[in-house]
Amino acid sequence: MKKIIATCFALAALGGCATEVPEAKQVSACDVPPALLATCGAPGDIKVGITFGELLEVSRRDREALRECTQRHDALSHAIAACSAKAR
Repeated sequence: MKKIIATCFALAALGGCATEVPEAKQVSACDVPPALLATCGAPGDIKVGITFGELLEVSRRDREALRECTQRHDALSHAIAACSAKAR
């Protein structure tokens, strides 16, 4: 019983020795243009009976959409990296 009481007093005394909790650094929100947050489109449908010319057109549109999506992704990555560098 004496050990329990002594332990309680010791723990209570140690509570007074705690130092001040360091203040957390507030991270500012990054302003990213909404156009960079646009999702990438789905690839074009290839229907049964499509002609070779139509297939080439679907392929061309898909490649252009993929190119635009890649450019948005790269721009978003650079914007986030720049924001992270400013926050440090």
